[in-house]
Amino acid sequence: MRFRRSEGLTPSERILAELCDRSFLKLWTYPNLFKKPSKELTDLLVVFGRDVIIFSDKSCAYPNTGDAGLDWSRWYKKSIKKSALQIDQAERWLRTYPGEVYLDARCVNRLPVALPADEDMQVHRVCVALNATDRARLATGTAALTVYPTVRNDAEQFTVGRIDQARGWVHVFDETSLAVVLTELSTISDFVHYLSAKEALFDGGRFLFAEAETDIMAYYLWNGRDFPASAEPFRLEPNLWAQVEASPHFLAGREQNQIGIFWDNLIEYVTGHYLNGTLEFGNELQMSDYEQMVRIMASETRFFRRVLSKSILERADRAREQAISSLLESGQTDVNYVLYIGRGDQGGDHDAYRVDRASQLQARCIAAKAVKPDRRYVIGLAMDAPGVRGSSEDFLFIDTKDWTAEDIAQAEKMRQQLGYFLPAHAIETRVVEDEYPGSSGRD
Repeated sequence: MRFRRSEGLTPSERILAELCDRSFLKLWTYPNLFKKPSKELTDLLVVFGRDVIIFSDKSCAYPNTGDAGLDWSRWYKKSIKKSALQIDQAERWLRTYPGEVYLDARCVNRLPVALPADEDMQVHRVCVALNATDRARLATGTAALTVYPTVRNDAEQFTVGRIDQARGWVHVFDETSLAVVLTELSTISDFVHYLSAKEALFDGGRFLFAEAETDIMAYYLWNGRDFPASAEPFRLEPNLWAQVEASPHFLAGREQNQIGIFWDNLIEYVTGHYLNGTLEFGNELQMSDYEQMVRIMASETRFFRRVLSKSILERADRAREQAISSLLESGQTDVNYVLYIGRGDQGGDHDAYRVDRASQLQARCIAAKAVKPDRRYVIGLAMDAPGVRGSSEDFLFIDTKDWTAEDIAQAEKMRQQLGYFLPAHAIETRVVEDEYPGSSGRD
């Protein structure tokens, strides 16, 4: 095993780690990091290219002194104020000492993925504050923390807004909103885009109030993953999340998204073999090289993972009869996916079959650059039709940043000679996929 990381030290930290592992995948999720021997840095850190998410988890008992205002102030100080301070300290450390972040309390094993440079780092701050929702229900009728951006610190009970101890917005999640948001925005791209859009909404000064974080997310999702511009100050209607979740279109989209778990599992499966050193080819890759390839794959949104997974699974079934190669569309403008699905070795020499399949994939990846020369990255995936003997996968990653016009011309020459992805030999399939099936205008 190349490294071992914590799975969370407390029950709430373990729940947080499980949620983040599922949403952000294990290669980029690190619970309980340290900056010095026995000096914890943060409860959980997500490092994904330029994006860094700092989580602080607090599970403090809610006081019951008989003074409601005092109870709130004390809980806020221990849960939210302290979290904001810890997040700020962690951010300062990451920016100042990026090479001094460790997986263990003895500070022997460094963080295996590289932090971005200070000037490139996009920090997202998340506080998980538990155990206030029951008291909130008794006091307000809603088991959630109210979001009111203009409120400062603990000025209003069961309300979160601007926190003085933070250098920017801190997103405060309670036990309900944490699970809901990380389940519905279950990729790094989806989650980070939401946090950034919410910060822009708050900075705009028009948004006034929501009864719960989940209502803000509901408004965002049902408006095409955006917050519509508003000329006037506005507040969200209560129970918006319950209304959205009851929509048959939304539920249909959620069900369809389960297909996209195939893409997640593919990344986790190959990463597990890489970390254990059990790949047939590629164990010698440096972590930075391997991480770059799978980070591109993990940058796809949940919607595009659904599209890609459907495309692969549908072609895999047809490949039982004949090998299939395809160019698959990415949600990223600089990425080209090449898929090659073979029929298996058909009872012949399996090693020779694997060599030929890898060669077929490489040639098609080069040809793909000629088809779409403006796209920098080419990722090739070779696999076998389901159910064949000795089923396996090959991955190929090409960064064409330094390719010259002559290189592209050579790729085009090879494409013509081999007949790959030529209009006369290819079938173009137009993919139409609604994010929320049956809901016109949202795709």
